[in-house]
Amino acid sequence: MTPPLRTSRGPRHAVFVLGLITVLAAVAFPFAPVHQPDVRYSWTASDGPAAIPLMPYQPVDLTATASCAVARVDGGPGGPPVSRELLSTVPLRPDATAEPLYGLRLTASGDEVRVMSAGVDLGAVPLPRGACTLTVHSDPERTEVLVDDTPVLTRTGDVRPDVAGAFSDVQTGVTLSLRTDTRFQTTISAIKTALAVVCVLGLLGMLVALRRADRAVTPPVRLLPRRWWRPRPVDGAVVALLGVWWLVGAITVDDGYIAGIVRSIGSNGFIGNVYRWLNAPEAPFSWFYDVYYAWSLISPSTLWMRLPSVLLGLLCWWLLSRLVLPRLGRFAAGRAAPWLAALALATWWVPLNLGLRPEPWVAVGTLAVFLAVERAVACRRITPLVVGLLLAGVTTAVTPAGLMAFTPFLAGALPVLRLLRARRDLHVLPVLTAIVAAPAAAVLLMVTDQSLAGMLEATRVRTLIGGGMPWYQEYERYSALLAPGSFEGSIGRRAAVLLTLLAAAGVLWALRGSRTGIATGPARRLVLGFLLSLATLTASPTKWTQHFGDLAGYGAAVLVLGMVAWSAAAPRQANVERPSAAQAWVPRGLLVQRPVSLREQPHRMLTALGAVTVVGALVLAGYNIWPYASNWFTPSFSTTPPQLANIPVATIALIAGGVGVGVLIVRSAWLRAGGATGVAVPRWVPGPTPLVALLLVVVLALQVLSFVRVAVAHRDSYTLASDSIATLRGEPCGLQRLLSVETDPVDGLLPIAAGSPTGRTLPVDVGRSTMPGIAVAGRMTTAWFRLDPQQRAGALPVVVTTSGETQPGDVLTVEFGVGDRVIEGRPVTADSLGPTDHRQMAPPEADTVRLAVNAPNAGPRSPAVASLPRVPRLTPMTEVLPPGTNAILDWPIAFLFPCLTPEPLPLGTAGLAQWRVGPPASDPSAGITYSAGFGGPFAAPRLIVTEQRMPTYLQGDPTRDAAQLYRWNVEEPLARPVPVITDRTVAGWERNGHARVPGLDPVG
Repeated sequence: MTPPLRTSRGPRHAVFVLGLITVLAAVAFPFAPVHQPDVRYSWTASDGPAAIPLMPYQPVDLTATASCAVARVDGGPGGPPVSRELLSTVPLRPDATAEPLYGLRLTASGDEVRVMSAGVDLGAVPLPRGACTLTVHSDPERTEVLVDDTPVLTRTGDVRPDVAGAFSDVQTGVTLSLRTDTRFQTTISAIKTALAVVCVLGLLGMLVALRRADRAVTPPVRLLPRRWWRPRPVDGAVVALLGVWWLVGAITVDDGYIAGIVRSIGSNGFIGNVYRWLNAPEAPFSWFYDVYYAWSLISPSTLWMRLPSVLLGLLCWWLLSRLVLPRLGRFAAGRAAPWLAALALATWWVPLNLGLRPEPWVAVGTLAVFLAVERAVACRRITPLVVGLLLAGVTTAVTPAGLMAFTPFLAGALPVLRLLRARRDLHVLPVLTAIVAAPAAAVLLMVTDQSLAGMLEATRVRTLIGGGMPWYQEYERYSALLAPGSFEGSIGRRAAVLLTLLAAAGVLWALRGSRTGIATGPARRLVLGFLLSLATLTASPTKWTQHFGDLAGYGAAVLVLGMVAWSAAAPRQANVERPSAAQAWVPRGLLVQRPVSLREQPHRMLTALGAVTVVGALVLAGYNIWPYASNWFTPSFSTTPPQLANIPVATIALIAGGVGVGVLIVRSAWLRAGGATGVAVPRWVPGPTPLVALLLVVVLALQVLSFVRVAVAHRDSYTLASDSIATLRGEPCGLQRLLSVETDPVDGLLPIAAGSPTGRTLPVDVGRSTMPGIAVAGRMTTAWFRLDPQQRAGALPVVVTTSGETQPGDVLTVEFGVGDRVIEGRPVTADSLGPTDHRQMAPPEADTVRLAVNAPNAGPRSPAVASLPRVPRLTPMTEVLPPGTNAILDWPIAFLFPCLTPEPLPLGTAGLAQWRVGPPASDPSAGITYSAGFGGPFAAPRLIVTEQRMPTYLQGDPTRDAAQLYRWNVEEPLARPVPVITDRTVAGWERNGHARVPGLDPVG
């Protein structure tokens, strides 16, 4: 008989009052005021051209004035009309290769001034005789043109101009003043801080009161299992594996993206997206950036910055091995279970969760929430349930996919509701208050220093610009998982996801029949939570397979359960008595029955083997391919699926498995036709579990050992392993340490060999500098050029730069020779309008080189051109850009240049950089940062400069285009007005118009 619940009004009232305080403080927190800088710039024509590149592109308000005396233009008697630009907020002659912005233009012609703003012609203003002043004022509500304070033109709506600077054809009589948009660069106020303190104290007090109420009605329960701290051999194996992978393992697709955001927090003052979306804050999913920022203050090196993901992996292992497995059944007491768990976790963690992305945080958070729910169900306590809700809220504040942290509550809805109904001592209202207060407190992490209006505006901008997919295109994620030749569908990712999906189906099937030592209730809730988590991935706007890393904790546990459920020989049940009260929360739901061997159920066994065959073949059809620098030096089977004797292993596995299953089906049918009953699968037939374990080991070994091989074979060049070792030696500059720069290509022009004709040449652009070259037209050969000693030694390549596109059938060949005798020719294809370097290593015996053209097809376009061969004259990149130099670090490579300082985006403006470090020329993805249509933060500075390409060369692999270096040259001296900065306090809901995205937001 269940004893009656003891009730206490004290804890119950405390829970209600403190929970209510927590909820109210959390609700008020986004509305609380914040401090916002007020930044104003002033300029006069006498200052000369000025750079004021805004970010966002439009000011909050702008006022420009021009005296009528300066505005009047006299073309002279009978002369042609003359016009001049009184003011333009974009360069008068911008770089033609930059994406345009649309500023304010005041164009004087005769006795009138034409006004254009944001690409809209506002009209022409006739100038009265005599002295007067023309004024243009623009804000989000309207734009007005006034003559001596009398409005003459008015345009309602938002036609504020884009601003890159102030440019004029006159030297006096014109002024400009503006206020930058700093709506995102806010800091927390005293009132907001006080609300946060009240919320935290209320939450802690509520949890204390709940614990008192729990202790009054339930017996004490151990928080951690006995001997949880004792290390085991399997722990050492996990630590060793994650440690090796930390040193040599691959980067993720977004490590550079996140590294750029994190390292810019200090100079920008908030967590802004420094690559797109108008540098809008990452709120409400941003608190882990603050953690990484604090971590980066110790060192921004790749080795140090990847350590948190390794520590999270070890924490996930501890939760899995010490808490999750014992809860799932008594099979955890077997010797094999921990090793299967280690293999399962490594299967998920290695391909998905090393790096700066948020997936490791979500994986740990979701697993912790599952444990909290299971503890609440097993112990009949409310406190773990509320703690789980708090953890779920905190996990959701990491990334949209963090919503999956709430799935354990859905999966365990029935026992949770039973628990809540049974706790009559607390009554409904206090319990509901606690359930709402816990996740609501996570709002403190979502908008710590942002206002509600700022967060909503950031969300609007991200939605407007886009970059994601709607929920109903979730299938794209699985399509990418099965795409051949893409790191999205790599063999490691396939192994983790596909085999875990198969395991989930196997567990649900096994729990209906055979008993394998699995606790039925927790196992079902775990698998259901995993499947629900897959559904919540639809909330993530992008459909990268990288997001599967969120499931690493859940997935590893389900994969272990699947291998146990498929076990052909079920584990013995050494102890089947009910657990003691001190261990009551561990395995409940285990039925005390003799486990049934899977071999005794041939239909299940054969179905499982068939499923493993098909899924295993799909896994083995994947490539061992990785993003960016991780795929340099071709890891094993990165260009083709695993093969044996030129036959895909996937094909071999599918045929062998299919034949084997077919033979077993025929054998079973033959025996049954002869009257046999209870036909069992022979013991010599391997069960699904050994096959899956073998497959996981092979895939894991392929991934890790291929990186070890690359690290050893290419230790003289850049790998993540050589980077790690260099960092440990005190050289933390990453890829920059091994790059050299060709600062002047003309210096490397090869000398003409004695006695060779020179031929006719023309100038070729090799990146804002020119050198002699030829047109790819007709039939001709250049002179023979003498190779440099370093080229003959194989240390440096022969470089030819092409520009333009060759016509079909045209051939440009780099011919190597001994003297004037050709020994080898290599065709070169010109397929880009911009300068493209072609790097060729000379044959060992060659001592001369020349170009040969066979292009008889005269097309309608201008022919491609090619520079004469050269040897790169190199300077170490650390000398060209010493550590600490400011540079724009494009997102694909930002993680690999920890010694350079990201160009800041201060106080509503963008820095006018001198240097830009970009990805290989074949990768156009960095273009979003300079495109107004994507909200690129450096679109305005890009208009002001010309970009000079400076090729880089990687030590140990000089033909590889590892990164591009660009110098940003300002064509004329530019003034840099000094802003006047004050501080003001704004309400959380206050906003002043929208930050307009050119081409997407309507003008006017």
